[in-house]
This record gives sequence, C-alpha cells and structure tokens, in this order.
Amino acid sequence: MNHDELAAFVTELADDLAPTAVESGTGVGALMASAEAIADDKALLGVMVTAVRMGNIASYLLAAATARAEAVGIPVRHRLKNGRDLLRELPLAPATVNRVARLAQHLDDLPNLVREVRDGDLTVDHADAVIRGLDHIATRMGADGFTEVRDKTASTLLAHARIDQPAQVMEMARELGHELAPLDPPSTPPADNPSLNQASITRTDEGRVTLEADLDQLSGEKLHTALDALAKPIPAPDGSPDPRPRAQRTADALVSVITAYLASRNRPTVGGVVPHITMTVPLPVLVGSGGEGDSRVARLGFTGSVSAETAREIACGSTEVTALITADSVPLDAKRTQRFVTGTLRKALEARDGGCQFPGCGRPPAWCPGAGSASERAQSKQGHHIQHWADGGETNLKNTVLLCSMHHHTYVHGKGWNIQIGIDGHPWFQPPEGGEPIRCHNRRTLTLANHAAA
Repeated sequence: MNHDELAAFVTELADDLAPTAVESGTGVGALMASAEAIADDKALLGVMVTAVRMGNIASYLLAAATARAEAVGIPVRHRLKNGRDLLRELPLAPATVNRVARLAQHLDDLPNLVREVRDGDLTVDHADAVIRGLDHIATRMGADGFTEVRDKTASTLLAHARIDQPAQVMEMARELGHELAPLDPPSTPPADNPSLNQASITRTDEGRVTLEADLDQLSGEKLHTALDALAKPIPAPDGSPDPRPRAQRTADALVSVITAYLASRNRPTVGGVVPHITMTVPLPVLVGSGGEGDSRVARLGFTGSVSAETAREIACGSTEVTALITADSVPLDAKRTQRFVTGTLRKALEARDGGCQFPGCGRPPAWCPGAGSASERAQSKQGHHIQHWADGGETNLKNTVLLCSMHHHTYVHGKGWNIQIGIDGHPWFQPPEGGEPIRCHNRRTLTLANHAAA
C-alpha cells in the first residue's frame, strides 16, 4: 500500500465515523441508528481495533526508517548525531522519540518482539518495556552472564507484554533481575542505591514551595509507610466522604509528619539549638496598626515574606520559636546569664542583624561564630560581646553583635574598632582613629544626616 492508498483508506474510516455520516444515513454512523445494534457495535469496535493495529504498524515503520536513515548516513549529512536526533525534528513527544529510537536499535537482535510490533499485535509502549527490562537485567548480571539467558529472558518478558501493562512488564524485569543477579560479587540495582538519591525544595513566584525527590526503593517504602495511614480519607462530621483528592491528602500527611518531627525535642540540633520555624515579625503586623515598608512585613527564615494573617496564626497558636521585633526592627530583649549566645538570644541576634554587621560585609549568620576557642565555637554559634564577658559584659542584645570570623578577629580585636549600640537599638562602629560612628551593615545609608549614635 503506497502513501496515496493508505491516505484513502484512513479517510474512508474517518468519514464513516464523522457526524455527517449519521445525518446522511451512510457509513457506520447510519448503522448505529438501525435495528441491528449488536452488528453495529461489532463494526465500530472493529474500526477501533484496526486503528490501534495501524498505529502499531506505523510505529514499526518509523523505527525501521530511523534505523535505515542511520545506516545510510542521513543524520551525519544533516549535521546530526544519530537517528534519535532525526526523530526530534518530527512533531513527536520526547517520550515517543525515546521509545521509537530504542526500538530502532533492536530491530535485528529482537526479531520476535519486532515482528509483533510490525504485525500490529504489540504497541511500541509494551515493546519498549521489554527492551528497558532487558537492559535492567543486563546491568544486574553483567554482559557475559546475561548473554547466556538473553533469549529466554526476552521470551519471558514478551509473554508478559502480550497480557500485562508496561509497568507490570518492568516489575517482572526487576524480579528477574533480583533472581538472576550473581551473589558474588554482589550486584546493586539502581533502586537499592541511596547514593543516587536527590531532592530539591524550591519556591515558586507565587510564594508556594514545590518538592521533587528521587529516592531509592527502601527510602521510598519508608515514605509510603509514614504517609499511608495519615493520607486515608477522613469522613466529614456529617458522614459525607472526604472531599480532598488523593494528592491533597498526601500533602496534608507529609505536613503532619513534618509538624510532629518539629514538635519532638529528640532531634539533631544546629549549634546547640533545636531547629524550629523562625519568624521575625514587627509588632505592627500583629496588632494591625502603624508602620511602613519592612516594619509591616513578617518574614520566615527560609521562605521569606509572609502574609500578616499567617504571621498572626503562627504567633498565636504555633509552638515554634518566633522572634518578635519592634516597629524599628529591634528584637525584644532576650537576656541570658550564660557566656555563650544560644537559643532565643541567638535567634534574636539573627533577627536584628541578619549576618555580619561590620560595615560593608553582610555575610550570613552561619558565617558568624563569634568569640571563643575553636572547641567553644564548635559547640555553639555565638555572637560577639561588645564588652567582653570576662570583663563583666552581659550576654544580652545590648551587648552582642553578629560578626564573621574575619571581622571579629582582624578588625574588632586586631585593629581596635569600637562598637556600641545606638538609640536606634542597632550596632554602630567607630574606626580606631576615632571620628563619627558608622552605621552597621544592615542600616547603612548614603546620607550622613543624623548618623551619630547616642
């Protein structure tokens, strides 16, 4: 059948199924309105089966043409690498390109599989599952061991492909891989390799957070086990079904697990502090009055600015630690008697300073261990004492400032810079040679008006 004959055949089938065929009393559409309903069903189903078979045959023809194009060097003449690149030039989805390209690579070494696709009996999706399944088993067994069982394994997967879905064919391939893999030396399948695990957490333009993870099988099993019971549908108080779709119930379950983890005290600490949600919130946000600019915005530690409604909800009912700041962005005093800056005071320092406050620096809080020996810094993320603790200086907001190691040792102690807390509640820096104090990094400005600390 040439191109014109194939086009005429397809057109005839399409016309028979068109609404106009029903109206004109011709084609399969007219038969559907006749008394012979059973015969009409059979005719329509026959057209559907024929269309599927044609699609399978077309997939084989495309794969065969791709293999032939590679053999005669067409990709090279078109400055392409291979037949897969030729397929990408066609209006095909990437997944279809990959399936057809893999079939094209196995036209000669998998004759039984290819024959069933060519005859229209097997879809390219099922054939691709067999091909990928064989590749998986080969990686488990090694090239030498797989050669001896390749034909038998291919026949087994092909038999499953005739009656099962592609996902089931791949599951059978994984089972065969476990069964055939040598015990010595042991073979680690990708599903068992935690070193391949990846996860990313990103924030969208709308402020939402998206998660993407690729986990090994055991880790995935743990995740499923942790979420399964929590994701079960919960009937409404009136007995009506849970209106949440499965995806929403799974997300709610994940949040429940995270919330329970944060509520536990037996978990890893960061610098001696048990991690909690950190929110800096100006008082005007909570009381709903006054303030402009940043003084009206609450911020979370990782995801940034948050609505006033959410800030009030966290401050009202949440057990997580928050940092409350005044309209001038100065945290409320969190006085402590111990030498090291830990816990609430450290969070208050981070809320006020946000990083190294030496003018022009601004390194993040994690870079600001402060004073003390190496062992002391390893135990706690400190802040620099303006009046040294050994000299009677208290460990509170009015006597501490965040400084990175370089500016703490080199400039403050080494070169004699003087620091004091101004009437604005923020650090001011005076050079060793004297002169007017300079605003801290977060409060720097291009104007010199009213810049002196009191």
